[in-house]
Amino acid sequence: MSPKRKSTFPEKRNKKKKKKGLLGFTKRTNILFFIKDLGDSSETDDETQDVDFEPENEQYEFKKVVRTRRRLRSNINDQDSEINRETFSNFNSNWADGIPYEILFQIFKLYASNLNGNINELNNLKKVCRNWSTVADDAKLWHNLKFSCLLDPELLTNTNDKITINQIINKIDLKIKSLCLNTQFRLKFNYIRILNLSDVFYLTCDHLELILSNCNSKNIFDLSLANCKKLTCSTSNKLFENVIGDYCENLKFLNLSGLGKQINIVSLTYLFSKVNGKLLGLDLSLNSLPSNLVNALTSHCENLETLDISKCVLKGNVQLELISLKCKNFKCLKMYETFPKTKFNTITSVLASEISFPNLEEYYGSFYVNYGTCPMIMLTTKICKDSQKLKLMDLRCYKTSLDKNFNFFSLISSKNLEKLFLCNSMMSDIDSNYLYQAIEEKWFNSLIELDLSWSTIDQRALAKIFECFRLNSNKCKLEKLNLTGTTVDTDMIRMLVKEVKSLKQINLTSCRSIDRGMKKLIFKEEFQNL
Repeated sequence: MSPKRKSTFPEKRNKKKKKKGLLGFTKRTNILFFIKDLGDSSETDDETQDVDFEPENEQYEFKKVVRTRRRLRSNINDQDSEINRETFSNFNSNWADGIPYEILFQIFKLYASNLNGNINELNNLKKVCRNWSTVADDAKLWHNLKFSCLLDPELLTNTNDKITINQIINKIDLKIKSLCLNTQFRLKFNYIRILNLSDVFYLTCDHLELILSNCNSKNIFDLSLANCKKLTCSTSNKLFENVIGDYCENLKFLNLSGLGKQINIVSLTYLFSKVNGKLLGLDLSLNSLPSNLVNALTSHCENLETLDISKCVLKGNVQLELISLKCKNFKCLKMYETFPKTKFNTITSVLASEISFPNLEEYYGSFYVNYGTCPMIMLTTKICKDSQKLKLMDLRCYKTSLDKNFNFFSLISSKNLEKLFLCNSMMSDIDSNYLYQAIEEKWFNSLIELDLSWSTIDQRALAKIFECFRLNSNKCKLEKLNLTGTTVDTDMIRMLVKEVKSLKQINLTSCRSIDRGMKKLIFKEEFQNL
């Protein structure tokens, strides 16, 4: 007889191990169930004699059920699947479908208005259900469009390489043409009212004309071309000002900041004439402006309300006083780091002049030593002295080198000033007292926000200002107070927080005289811990 072949290790591993009972049969699992018996059953004598027995209508019968594990598992899964079908059949009615289209559209419209033109966020709404996808794809939601969201990030880079610039320009041209050929996008373009083309650095004049020609450009009232440095490039020698004037006749707000070139006054005058007095806001910051800009602006834009010429290089004498004479509804002037030449060389000539901005509500200026503070303080006084409706005044880096008896704050006629910013101001003891007098006499019941961060305001004058707020706590409306880097101490802050109930937040960052743990931005909920 041949010897018995020994099984190899893999064969042993592949064999199924079966558990056997005492008699050699496969051992079955014994599972106990408490099965509810809905039928009537008679009570036994043993149950009635039990002290703890409480008879009920529903009784349970103890049975021993012997089943295989596989059979039991399949039955349980079947029962669970039936329960799931019954449970989710009602839940799967898709609650989103129950919202009417009109109501859901109004919700999405409100949501889209807070996106600042970022249409890509609407794609997330499409993933919820078909109803949401249909509403989110509605062309009427494209009221505000930030065009950079439709471009790849590589097309938004800023480089100095000429070859790379030409490649980016060609790719942008292909992308715009493909969007214009798409019927869905062309339908959505017709509903655009706010078109934001900012930060597309290599957008040319040809690209601008192609976009505006495929939109219902007559309905666009807000156009932004900030930082579009290649707008002067055109294959047909067209000027972008002429393109805007030809297509956007109902324009109300125009942003031409950061173009990196001198504005062409001839083409800009053509643009103003095409708009025909409808322009309300104009942003020309970070540009080189000609001296006769104000003449062109006031001759065609008599309804202008906002003008931003921050960080501009002004060529020649810019006559800002013409704005006050011809633009009667002018409300906001921004002049950060811009110092136009004026004919007012003395404070006496400023006070004697009849030029004023009676309807001005917001003024943003800045005082820098490199440009001289005397001309700037005279210009600011000339602009703000008769502005009785002034609500916001930003005088960052404020410093006066005039006569000590010159009280700038007393010359401001407005008694309803709500926001005053004096950050980084170089204030002497006399200037600090002048500020205290102005707050005590005019602004203690109107100020909502006061910024004195990193200013050299005198501690005694600051204590007087706090005392003024405390004595008039019933009329005080102060909500935000920025004291970063000032000489305020802990006792002053605790007194102010305790008495002035309208205060909502106070910034004590980098205040040396404040206790540790308080040198931060503190909100109203934390005032009780001070």
